[in-house]
Parts: sequence; structure tokens; C-alpha cells
Amino acid sequence: MKKISILVLFLFSTLSFISQISSTDTIHWSAGRLLTLNDFKGDVIDSLNVGSVCVIEILASEKKGSRFSGTTTYVVTVFDWRNSWIKPKNESDMYLKYCQVMFDIGELYSRKLRKSIKEAKLDPYPVSFEEKYKAAKIGLADRIMHFQKESKYGAYNLAINSWAENIKTELSDLIAFKQETPKSSK
Repeated sequence: MKKISILVLFLFSTLSFISQISSTDTIHWSAGRLLTLNDFKGDVIDSLNVGSVCVIEILASEKKGSRFSGTTTYVVTVFDWRNSWIKPKNESDMYLKYCQVMFDIGELYSRKLRKSIKEAKLDPYPVSFEEKYKAAKIGLADRIMHFQKESKYGAYNLAINSWAENIKTELSDLIAFKQETPKSSK
């Protein structure tokens, strides 16, 4: 199991750069659009002892304006459909919900990042954008690993349902930091 966790972390870190360059390979998070089996286009890795791999990423950028125009930031949660897959024998509502919860966790950490950026304007000792972004990505990876472990990598339906409800509540608590979703590039 440790090897699987390391592989998932490796995928998160290496695909970060690729997904920022290649946004046509992603689906942006939206409350009105849930993942479907058709969204998983990655090559299945049979040797892995998991039923699915879902690659979720937070993409963020900051553009500093002039003295008068201020700084603009962009934060979005994406699902990398080219590198995500579900084994055919595991194609079920349970595995779809498992992957959707991970996608929702990604949006939760995007909202936390947006909140942190907004609050930085009031902080006399603000942390840099890059540090906030890095912290959000680390928080996302840690939370997803915890979810994967508790749900036995998508095999424990009770944990998946419990996490789904908890993440839904946390997203509601941060509704003020929801970003309008751009049109999907897929």
C-alpha cells in the first residue's frame, strides 16, 4: 500500500506541470457536473492493486498589476481525464462517487486557497502567493491520501458516503469562495 501511495503522490507532483500546460486534458470542477465513466480516458495499469486512479489538481496563478490596478489571481480545480482511469471490473457508482469525492476535496482546497488569498490583503505580515499555493497543494494531497486510506482505495462504501457528506458540508461553509467555473475544454 505504501508503494501505491508513493505512486499517487508522484503522479500528483509530476502531472502538476503537465496539467498546467495542457488544460485541454482537464475537466474543471463544477457543482452542476458530476464525473461519469466516460470521463476516464487514461490507460489502465493492471499491475496496480487499486480499482481506479483519479488525478486531481489545483491550478493557480497570480498576475501583478500596476500600483493602481492591484493583483489578480486565478484558482481552479481540475480533473485530468487523460491520466485517470477505472478498471473495467470496478466500473460502478461506488467508484464514481469515490473519484467525485476526491474532485470535491480538490475544490475544497481551491476555496481555502481563495479565502487565504483574500484574507492576505488584511494581514500585516502576508505569506507569499507561492507559499499559499504550495500549502494548498500539500493539504490536498494529504487529505486525499487520508480519504483513500479510510475508504480502502474505493472499496469501502460506508467511508465514501461519510466523506462525501463531510466534504459537501465543508464546501457549503466556504460557498463565498466558490469561483464561477469556466467552460470545460473537453
